[in-house]
Formats: sequence, C-alpha cells, structure tokens
Amino acid sequence: MRMHDLLWKVLAYGVLPAWLLAGAADWLCHRRTAIERTSGSRESRLHFLLHAEIALPVLLGLWLEINAGLLTFMALCVLAHMITSLLDTRLAQPLRYISPIEQQVHSWQEMLPLFALICVALLHVDVWRDPQWLPGLRTQPVPGHWRVLLPLALAGGFVMIAEEYLRGRAHSRQGAV
Repeated sequence: MRMHDLLWKVLAYGVLPAWLLAGAADWLCHRRTAIERTSGSRESRLHFLLHAEIALPVLLGLWLEINAGLLTFMALCVLAHMITSLLDTRLAQPLRYISPIEQQVHSWQEMLPLFALICVALLHVDVWRDPQWLPGLRTQPVPGHWRVLLPLALAGGFVMIAEEYLRGRAHSRQGAV
C-alpha cells in the first residue's frame, strides 16, 4: 500500500471517527455531571466554537483544493481550537467536577485535530513547492460518501452541543423564576 493511501485511510477511518466519538463521549460526561446546573450554557457556547473551529476546516477540505492557503487556515483553526480549549477548561474547572475520564476524553479531542492536520499536511506536502494561497474547488473530488457522511456526522455533533446548550438555558430560566 502506498504511503498516500495509508495516510488517507488513517485519517478517514481512524482520526476523524475517533474525534467524533470523543465528542459524543464528552457530551455523555457533561450529561452525567449535569453541566446545566454548573457552567451551563456559558460553557456550551465555547463548545459550539470548539466544534466550529474543527468542523469548518474539515468541510472546506472536502470541497476545496488543499493548497498552502487552506493548510495555513487549517493550522490556524487547530491553534484556535487549542486556545479555546484552554479557555473552556478555565471556565469549567472552578464550576464543576471534571472526572479523570472526561479529562482523558478532552486529551483525545485536543490532540486528534492536530494529528489530522499533520496527516493532511503530509498528504499535501507538495503544495509548498509552488504555494497557492487562494481557494479553489477540488480538481479531484473527495469520494461522494465522504461528502455526505462527514457533514452528517458534524451536524450530529452540533445537535449534541445544541441539546446541552438548551438544557443550560432551560435550567437558568428555571432559576430566574
């Protein structure tokens, strides 16, 4: 098997599903600890941002040619995700218990996007020979099933965060009555 094919399989069948599963595990941890009673919708807003910081470059990578500009944008998104993750922990830590399991899940959520970026960069190392910075549609489309499955999976992550956010908003309204 060629290295290119192997990296693509690791990314598609390992890294991205693991990141989505880690997101679902984090949501379950938040349900178990009743996040709506502690940091509530404030923390959930950061979760929306964290999700967007990774979902956006994934979606762009499905439709746009991977070039120097997109790789740079992806790297900035991963960096922003790491910073937002620190802010999220800074908000949550004094307000709620973060179990060792949830901490482990967070480790996966933080490192998998970086590993994905490294895989994508290795898959497209040649873009730095003659760097192109402007976006353009892919000349070789990603297989059709990925253009359907990934947006659906990302939408599922958004729905989990929205549910968490709405629980927090409902709890804060109950407290205001």
